[in-house]
Amino acid sequence: MSLALAGLVLAAVFVGLTVQSNAIARESAGYRSDIVADQAAHDALVAQIANQKTSDYVQQKARDYGYIGPNESLISVQRDGQASNASSRTVNEGPSRIARWFAFFFGSR
Repeated sequence: MSLALAGLVLAAVFVGLTVQSNAIARESAGYRSDIVADQAAHDALVAQIANQKTSDYVQQKARDYGYIGPNESLISVQRDGQASNASSRTVNEGPSRIARWFAFFFGSR
């Protein structure tokens, strides 16, 4: 009888250890998947930063804010359907680069 009781106690201990081991393995797998997801997000941010450091990105952002490069001019396109002689009209230049900088840094906020 005592031998059977000892066997049951050992079996219960073994089952308990197996359950704990499986729980730890599941938790470890969850942490590994979190690490992989965070690493992928980190890699995406590093790629985005590398893209934003390129001169093409900076030039495109400057164009988005209305700046033009040297030896470039602005051209307007009339889309309202009125006929106009585009070859005889000249496009007025916008404010100078210095005026745009002053407006950008010291304009109304």
